[in-house]
Amino acid sequence: MIEHEKKLPLEKEEYEMLLDIFCENVSPTRQVNYYFDTDDFYMNSKGITCRIRYKNGKYKAVMKTHRKAYDECSLETTMKIRRGLRENDFTDMGLSLQGCLITERVVMLKTDFHNVVLDKNTYLGYIDYELEIEYLDGFEDVAEQIKQRIIQLLLKNCKSTTFNSITLRNKRIQSKSERFFERRVNT
Repeated sequence: MIEHEKKLPLEKEEYEMLLDIFCENVSPTRQVNYYFDTDDFYMNSKGITCRIRYKNGKYKAVMKTHRKAYDECSLETTMKIRRGLRENDFTDMGLSLQGCLITERVVMLKTDFHNVVLDKNTYLGYIDYELEIEYLDGFEDVAEQIKQRIIQLLLKNCKSTTFNSITLRNKRIQSKSERFFERRVNT
């Protein structure tokens, strides 16, 4: 399966403002991403994420291959799990559990073509926030329009948000796993 998504890293104030406007009475869902890699993080260095996600009482293993660094598309391949985190296709490949990232996700907007969510991510003693727009192939222009409207809303309503700060954050957007492994390498 090919996943298409646009992201925007958010400051805490921006995240809270969007929650207040769009998600006042919406409860977040919780998902835990368990990341597997070699001890020298070879898979991550090649743009491959090996994760088992726990969500709604179920585990799902996926190998996610990014087409190129910081692209909006990635190829997802479902992997097998036999005994949870102890025995799965990743451990068969010689990979080991490197840690987890917990996401509290709130859906802002969902259509047949787009899913717009706010994520609060906690990992390795750190918290970050992001806007994520998942979209079907052929709907990139509409996803970009949604992202630009949200940026305009942030610029209008958040005192600390500036055009330059948004532009800087929008230049090099890392995936959750890239941020996790960058922090993991530096700890």
